[in-house]
Amino acid sequence: MWSLILRTAVLLIWFHEDASCKTVMFMPMPMTSHVILHVKLARAVTDLGHQAWLVLPSHDVAKGIVFLEELQVIQYSPSLNFFDDVLNPILVQPFLEGKQVDFGFYVQRMVQMYDGILTNQTLFGEMKDVRPDLFVIDDTWSGAKMFAIFAYRMGVPFAAIDFTFEPFGRRVPFSPAVTPNFFYPYGQHMSFSQRLRNTLSFLFTTTFGNPFCDNTAVARYAPEMPYVPLNMLNSRAEIWLLQSDHILDYPKPSLPNVKLIGGMAASPAKPLPPEFQSFMDGALDGVIVVSFGSMILGLPKEVGEDILMTAFLKIRTLKVVFRSNLTTPDPTKILTAPWVPQNDLLAHPNTKVFLTHCGVSGQYQALYHAVPMVGVPFDFDQFYNAKRMEARGFGKSVSLRGLNVSQLVDAIVTVATDPHYRQTIGRASKLFREQFGVPLEKAAYWLDHVMQYGGSYMRSAGQEMPLYQFLVLDVVAVIFGAAILCLLLCCLAVFCIWRLVRAHKTKLD
Repeated sequence: MWSLILRTAVLLIWFHEDASCKTVMFMPMPMTSHVILHVKLARAVTDLGHQAWLVLPSHDVAKGIVFLEELQVIQYSPSLNFFDDVLNPILVQPFLEGKQVDFGFYVQRMVQMYDGILTNQTLFGEMKDVRPDLFVIDDTWSGAKMFAIFAYRMGVPFAAIDFTFEPFGRRVPFSPAVTPNFFYPYGQHMSFSQRLRNTLSFLFTTTFGNPFCDNTAVARYAPEMPYVPLNMLNSRAEIWLLQSDHILDYPKPSLPNVKLIGGMAASPAKPLPPEFQSFMDGALDGVIVVSFGSMILGLPKEVGEDILMTAFLKIRTLKVVFRSNLTTPDPTKILTAPWVPQNDLLAHPNTKVFLTHCGVSGQYQALYHAVPMVGVPFDFDQFYNAKRMEARGFGKSVSLRGLNVSQLVDAIVTVATDPHYRQTIGRASKLFREQFGVPLEKAAYWLDHVMQYGGSYMRSAGQEMPLYQFLVLDVVAVIFGAAILCLLLCCLAVFCIWRLVRAHKTKLD
């Protein structure tokens, strides 16, 4: 009898645990930093008892850039390598060499790359066989938005991760007078000309759409499904996890299903590898941590050696950890490596300055560990990020074009020695930790939450509306039309009265 009861209890516990275990599939855009972020989030989700699958480009898996043990992976081979064939030759290298960037060609290559992914029926078949309960995509201002079509074809709900603020796409009421577009390095307090440009940029992108994504993409990539415009499909996300906040970034309006979670790359430190630990411990006067993102290792000689290395050697009191494939001129002062544990280095008490390209992940790691920054932005949102970092008093930024050794040395020394920067970011770090905790855990919590309860209760009715209704353009059109009609009727009445008066006067004469 007791044996039967015990077996029944065990079966009930097993059934409950199995029922609560969900399958989450992550598909980041094929860019190294995004892949790393999704892998970290996948691990956080598995810690909550769920099963995680990752859909990753094979070249990133082959690099071994992430620890994939205990995670399920579906690999695909994109027709173009995002960094080697698109980003580096078209944007990064021309910018570093002071040449004109061909943005039109960049868009063309991006469209080609995403077209190859979305038409890969073998890949879709493998994804569909998993039967995920939730599909997680990047909702960045690129073709990765179209990955929502995979979720639509599989008939599963999806969640979206982003770091940019797209109020029209998410149907968030806002004012362009105080909310800068990430295209522009503007702050909250804009001049009239800046407000004009900012407003026009929002209107332009809303009117003409995203150059990377055709709004009719569903018809091409999911012909078997009922047609829905891509922007309306994207607005069906169960939840948006926005890597933004009001401490590093500017305050922004939001909705219940748009969660500001801060930067998911920021987390408590782990022990450093012995090589880095001994170098950091021995740098009693301080260390500059230098990294220009997960993909940029090689720099032109004019930048890497003639400016950066020369500047580092001139700053005699500070040592340097430099993520680069360059050879160090002095191993006792400058440690170079193709990979560095960036988050853990920033957490070391001897770190004084973070020299960064102003990527989202790096900035939030610096904020989390209270390290002031010197920004050297290269492209896209990095100029916006550099501006907000300066506006908050967390550091200084310099322009790579026209940069010389003395300017860089001055910026680094100023940030390292002026207590204002460390005090300001130190206070902000305390606020951030208190309000956001560990962002990765917060993101995993919300994914778990929408799998349990769904996200419909957080949705605004505006997210179901076509954009013209959300912007009340139909109402404005009716009011404007009625006003014009009233004006015409008034003019007609005046004209008729004038004719009657004139006719009466003629009779009297």
